[in-house]
Amino acid sequence: MTANEHSSFGMRCVQCGGELLAPEWSEYRDDRHVHYLWHCLKCGCYFETDIDPIEDIKTREDVFPSLLVA
Repeated sequence: MTANEHSSFGMRCVQCGGELLAPEWSEYRDDRHVHYLWHCLKCGCYFETDIDPIEDIKTREDVFPSLLVA
């Protein structure tokens, strides 16, 4: 799963596609990388992701929507 596979909340489950609001656990590996453990209550699946928060924010249009100039 990549950082770009977000749901409208936090992440989508890799097994059932359910929306996950927040990770079960997180660990800051260094200034640019965060490791997350996710748990889907819908199907019971656990999975991990590694994310570069700076790059993630740059690619999320819901955080920084594209600006139209008329």
